[in-house]
Amino acid sequence: MLRLLQTFFDIAVWRKGPQDLPASPFLASGVLCVYVAISFIYTRQLDLGLRAAVPMIAIDVLMLLGWLWAVLAFFSRRHRFLQTATSLLGIGVLFGGINIVARAVQLATEPSQDLLFLWQALSFYALALIMGRIFMHALDRGLITGMALTMAIVYSTNAVAQITLSRMQGL
Repeated sequence: MLRLLQTFFDIAVWRKGPQDLPASPFLASGVLCVYVAISFIYTRQLDLGLRAAVPMIAIDVLMLLGWLWAVLAFFSRRHRFLQTATSLLGIGVLFGGINIVARAVQLATEPSQDLLFLWQALSFYALALIMGRIFMHALDRGLITGMALTMAIVYSTNAVAQITLSRMQGL
């Protein structure tokens, strides 16, 4: 388990790429389960009720994997799906764990809004760079292409989640 976390860390700091992970359905499924569990913990820290947390996590996972499959199919790289999905979910696990700790610190210390904004901005840009690099490797394209795809995924997932939340509140 620690070797796997080390591999995800190495991907995050650009020492490795998705190609360094095995194309294993078992590994991808396991990382997906951990990703969902960490996402659930984080959404509960944000005081989202179970009724809102479950659809938000489902939207996040389905949009991420759906976008990934579509992009890989468009670039004729579907054979890289398992490695790339495992890599993206593993990075999500790392960032999710960091966000859980950051949220716990925030709840305990109530830092200024400027500090919270700075943390969110830095986290967003780091994630864009890391995911962009993962896409760069998966697609054999440039970092800008990977980052653009990452932005499309993040903003479209956020839009679908917001629409879903607003419709759920209207019920």
